[in-house]
Amino acid sequence: MNIIAVGELLWDCYPGGRQIGGAAGNFIYHATLMGAQARLMSAVGNDAAGDDLLVELARRGVACHVQRNARYPTGKVEVTLKARGVPEYDIVSPVAWDVIHPDVTLVAAVRAADVLYFGSLVQRHPPNQRLLHMPVTLLPPAGKVVVDINLRQGHYTPAVIAFCLRYANFLKLNDEELPLIADMFSLPRDPDGFYQHLRHTARLDMLIYTRGERGSVLLRGDERDALPGQSVATVDTVGAGDAFTAVATVLALQHAPLAEINRADSKVAAWVCT
Repeated sequence: MNIIAVGELLWDCYPGGRQIGGAAGNFIYHATLMGAQARLMSAVGNDAAGDDLLVELARRGVACHVQRNARYPTGKVEVTLKARGVPEYDIVSPVAWDVIHPDVTLVAAVRAADVLYFGSLVQRHPPNQRLLHMPVTLLPPAGKVVVDINLRQGHYTPAVIAFCLRYANFLKLNDEELPLIADMFSLPRDPDGFYQHLRHTARLDMLIYTRGERGSVLLRGDERDALPGQSVATVDTVGAGDAFTAVATVLALQHAPLAEINRADSKVAAWVCT
């Protein structure tokens, strides 16, 4: 199983220090832990922060092709934790991962991939919007597109969300994002209706729908599995959704039963929250 992610690589900066992060990087890390051949495609600046990220990726065993950008700095996000570890983000822009180039390595990797992952945040500027129109056409016919929509205020447009909905085979949304997107495109506001509409009008095979403390719902074909949330001592929820998506993707491609996928997702996401 060959998984390629095109997207963010950055430092999450907390009041007490920084942690490696970015949705695409988080996704690839957890896909690797699940046994997939997974590789991150991203960019960092020609700066010490970029050097440190590359060292940290190597230390964690994350395969990557990371471009160096002399014009823009390495990405960072200022993270403030609210009640129950729920984060607020100040996402610095523009940064190196806003301009990922379609170089020879990236093109070759996509042509050989079974899965292409990207999110909405990486498309916040035109260069990456144009970039991602290329890999969705280069992916082999049996390849799957996994999309994680993150509606960060000021970092998305309806056109970007429409692109995500058009190409996603596996789509990850949470209970705050789905109603907003449904209203944006006059779609059903309930996850079942939303999924069935896109299943029949687009390419959607599976909807990964998370509800925070209230658990998750997975929809695939005519199957549905709902699971309540686990009670854990939450430190912060940053990255839990990315881990959830990675586990769901790998297990779904192994044709695991939906209930098994949901249970595994829930355990991993709960662990990340601690």
